[in-house]
Amino acid sequence: MKKKIFIISTIIITILLVLSIIVLKLKKEIKENNEKENEEVTYIDGEFTLNLIKAVNENKKENYLISPYSIELALNMLREGASGNTLNELNSALGNRNINNNNIIKDRISIANAVFIKNKYKPYILSNYYNKLKKNYDSEILYDNFKTPKVINDWVNEKTYGMIDNVINRIDDNFILGIVNAIAIDVKWNIPFDCSSTTSETFNQSESKNMQVEMMHKSFKNEGYKYLENDNATGVIIPYKKYNTKGEEVYSGGNNLEFIAILPKDNILDYINNLTNAELSNLESSAMEASNNFEINLSLPRFKYDYNLDNFKEVLNKLGIISAFNSENADFTKIIPRNSNIENVYVGDAVHKTHIDLNENGTKAAAVTFFGMYSSTAIQENESINIVFNKPFIYMIRDAKTKEMLFFGTVYEPNKWNGNTCVENNN
Repeated sequence: MKKKIFIISTIIITILLVLSIIVLKLKKEIKENNEKENEEVTYIDGEFTLNLIKAVNENKKENYLISPYSIELALNMLREGASGNTLNELNSALGNRNINNNNIIKDRISIANAVFIKNKYKPYILSNYYNKLKKNYDSEILYDNFKTPKVINDWVNEKTYGMIDNVINRIDDNFILGIVNAIAIDVKWNIPFDCSSTTSETFNQSESKNMQVEMMHKSFKNEGYKYLENDNATGVIIPYKKYNTKGEEVYSGGNNLEFIAILPKDNILDYINNLTNAELSNLESSAMEASNNFEINLSLPRFKYDYNLDNFKEVLNKLGIISAFNSENADFTKIIPRNSNIENVYVGDAVHKTHIDLNENGTKAAAVTFFGMYSSTAIQENESINIVFNKPFIYMIRDAKTKEMLFFGTVYEPNKWNGNTCVENNN
């Protein structure tokens, strides 16, 4: 009996020791996580994003929207086919940052890549190029005759949830392939704004110009909302709902997106032109989360618009990407080698379009980046064949079903022209 009691006591003590170790481990992890949350925020993106923003922003005093992620991803797909000076320019602009292309939540976030190859150029394109895009970028490889851009536009329309339905209006004869990235989000606020609180208020566009806008209002406590402020700006971080990979709402884990609005204290153009990762880190490190003792009263205008970066080539030129657009100097020999029958390959089309709709319920946004690759000289296709019987020829007359040859002949001397002697036979 004593032995039995001893065994049971030993088991209980062992269980308690194991539970104590688990509890201590959990406390340590929680402490480490809290310490990490309190660490200064560090932006790990390279300089490309900020350089791109500044190149786009130059002297702009209008609504605009770009997707640095989409542009960077499409440029990386383009870089996979570049060599020589063209590759050097892309490397200099993009740096060596690895891009995360896995943040896909069905029906909520769509990130899609594709290469559209014209059928007649398929034999000339190096399989190593598009195999690399399939492996590294999960890119679709699609073929078509591309008499019109319908295939490309339909693909983009689907991948952007119908927010962008037209990328290009035409395709020239010397079009070889198109590189496309499309990204779209359709996410709800963690806590929506109350529509009844939206009012008409004045929005100051400049010192001398203002307008009445739809202003949303919300007060937040204990809901993950954060207030930002440093010497240069104030701001707010608003969380979106969490979703699992099926697009279903979840209350823990899952993927997370958030909306950050920043209001410069002085001139907005100067603020953006002087923006650095250090400034963004400093601003976000000041975050104060809403709580019972700290309430955030937010006023945010609704907005919805489409944007076409119509000077996209010029923006990329400012970043040092120049030779890619030159029909003589572009070097994309990792796509089509120069010893083929195709003249030099270059980027003829560069398109970046976006859409956003931010309202009381959440945010819908989409972007597409398209690079159309062309050849200096198009391969001529036999659209039609002209055959002229202007020398001796043979002919036959046969049974169409049995192929029995009923007549066979040659013509060396057709009828001589004596004016049109054709007479209609009405019988």
